[in-house]
Amino acid sequence: MTTVDRRRTAVRRTSVILTGLLIAYIPSWLPPVFRWARIDLPAVAAGPAASIVWNVAAVAGLVTYILTVERRSLASIGLRRPSGKDLEWALILFGCHMGFTWLARTIWPPDVDDGSAQIASMPLFAVVLLILSAAVFEEILHRGYPLERLTELTGRRWLAVALTAPVFVVPHLVFFGPSWLLYQGSGTLVLYVLFLWRRNLVACMALHLLINLPILFVVGVGAGS
Repeated sequence: MTTVDRRRTAVRRTSVILTGLLIAYIPSWLPPVFRWARIDLPAVAAGPAASIVWNVAAVAGLVTYILTVERRSLASIGLRRPSGKDLEWALILFGCHMGFTWLARTIWPPDVDDGSAQIASMPLFAVVLLILSAAVFEEILHRGYPLERLTELTGRRWLAVALTAPVFVVPHLVFFGPSWLLYQGSGTLVLYVLFLWRRNLVACMALHLLINLPILFVVGVGAGS
């Protein structure tokens, strides 16, 4: 292979990955673009529950892209059957997160933020769908595809994390407020640790689900108040 051929291959590889990232981050960048452009979205595409719609659209597009354009299997983003050890470490890391969260809430009891209040006002079935979709789809869009592809592109896992973590964290800070970083930042940390260590997306989905389940308590409190 000549130098020119290698450059063309590298350019094509980079463009393919960047296009995949663009698809993966639709839920992060497209809604703000619509708001900036003052384009009114239908009710189904606005509000907290809208993330379900955006995530479904992004995952459908990304999976199609991986299979047809990249011509790779979903195992290339870590979507494979988890081992017992994968699930064991998911539980251990969940315990670490809950321990830190309990300590933080004990020392600095949180106020109810606007984001949590919005979720608490939603119907229970919508909250359940929100929790499930976040656990499954966000792991594909924010962990599996970006971390694997950017690691392939840069050769550095730490750089892949540095480039992708803000895209996941910033929207949560905007919605829940800065206190989210204190009470839920450890949840984000253990998700990245689990994926980088075990490289199993299903185990990360299980961990993400466990981290999000306490939201049901918030809804229960909101319904009872």
